[in-house]
Amino acid sequence: MERKALKVAVASGKGGTGKSCVAASLLVTIPGLLGADVDVEEPNLALLLGAEAYASSLVETPWPVIDDGLCDRCGECVRACRFGALYMFGGASPSPNDLCHGCGVCSMVCPKKAISETGRPVGEVRLCRKGDLEIFEGRLRVGMPNPVPVIGAAIEAALAEGRDLVIDSPPGTSCPMVSAVRKADVVVLVTEPTPFGYADLDLALQVIRDLGLPAMTVINRADLGEADIEGLSGRYGVPVAARLPFSRTVAESYAIGDPPALIDPDWREAMVGIWDRARKVAGR
Repeated sequence: MERKALKVAVASGKGGTGKSCVAASLLVTIPGLLGADVDVEEPNLALLLGAEAYASSLVETPWPVIDDGLCDRCGECVRACRFGALYMFGGASPSPNDLCHGCGVCSMVCPKKAISETGRPVGEVRLCRKGDLEIFEGRLRVGMPNPVPVIGAAIEAALAEGRDLVIDSPPGTSCPMVSAVRKADVVVLVTEPTPFGYADLDLALQVIRDLGLPAMTVINRADLGEADIEGLSGRYGVPVAARLPFSRTVAESYAIGDPPALIDPDWREAMVGIWDRARKVAGR
């Protein structure tokens, strides 16, 4: 029986914990992994790994187009839009704004069938490569308010490959993070033992619990704070998969664009342990 591909999302409750360092280190340590960088507002996994884009596809969302000749300004579409994405001034026809989620309700409720849809470019998915390493990178267009469609497109493109996958998720605990992790088999939450790290990990653990996903914690810069990350993880029934002490060598490697696992054997050993544990948790 063929083994199902393993999908591991690397996430964090806040930025700056070392999430992308862990994702990049997994990719350079475990042979044959595929990457998906869905931190679409500031993707940097390909940059960190020195991968170059060689193909791309446009990501579009539905955008309402209102026919002034058919519209009778009844306002049904404005009232039906739960996102407040349509507005009317004076006697003008309704106009869409950037709050539009492309749900199509406005066209469904219009009694005059005056609303059609066109595609609105919101970003792109790029396929990046360095040697045998490949990364699907989502990029949100500047000024676009909703990253979720680009995140979904990048993940779907990566899943279609059928390979073991590492997803570099957006930081935080809002819709982008949820969209990034919801199809993962295991979530690796990277944190640090500081008051901010503790508070944001608490929020992230709540989200992962509500999603019903298996998780593990990685404590980065584990010797530079006193927050009880082990105790917090234990209260959620989440194991600590690795404790990575602060290292000046690691900091210097990151500053010049090298994943820590390439230069630090402790990081490399930790990545092997994280992946092995993820396999066992997911039954792979």
